[in-house]
Amino acid sequence: MKITVVRHGQTNYNVAGLHNSDPSIDVHLTDMGVFEAKRIAEQLKDEPFDAMFVSELPRTKQTAEHINEYHKLPVQVDARLNDIDNGFEGQAVKEYHAERDASPDAYTYRCHENAESPEDVLKRTKSFIDDLKKSGYKNVLIVTSKHNFRHFRNIIDGRDPRVSLREHIPNAEILVREI
Repeated sequence: MKITVVRHGQTNYNVAGLHNSDPSIDVHLTDMGVFEAKRIAEQLKDEPFDAMFVSELPRTKQTAEHINEYHKLPVQVDARLNDIDNGFEGQAVKEYHAERDASPDAYTYRCHENAESPEDVLKRTKSFIDDLKKSGYKNVLIVTSKHNFRHFRNIIDGRDPRVSLREHIPNAEILVREI
C-alpha cells in the first residue's frame, strides 16, 4: 500500500508559536496555509487515491478540502491522527519543549497524568498504521500534524523516535512511503 502523509498548511497558531490539540478551538489556515494547501493539491492532483484520512483538527480538514478538490473522496476523520494532547493547550510551544527536554525522559514526559507523551502519540500512530494495513486500500492520503507526521516516518523507516523528538517538520511537508 502506498501512503502519502501531509502535514497541514500554516495556521494562526503556528505563526503565534502556540500549541493546539483541541478541535473546538479556532485554529485555522492562514493565507500562507491556504496557499500551501493549494500547492499540495496541485502536486497530488493526478495521484489515484482511494481513501483520505484526517485528524479531528480543523487545520487538517481545511488542508484536505483543498487537496480533495481533485479527488472527490469521502474524508474519513480519525482521532488517532490528532496532534499531541500534551497539556499545553494555547501555550507557547517553546515552553512545552523546554519543560519536556528538561525532564528525565523527554520521550515519556507528561506534564500531568492526563497529558500525552510523545510515546503515546507513537502508539496511536502505530495503531492507525496497523489498521490501515488491514483495510485493503491501495493508495491512501493522510493529513495530520507534526507529531504524527514524525511518527509515521519513524515507524515506517524504522527510526528511533527518541532521536527525532526535536526534528523540524515544515508545514505542508509531504511524505510518500510503501507500507
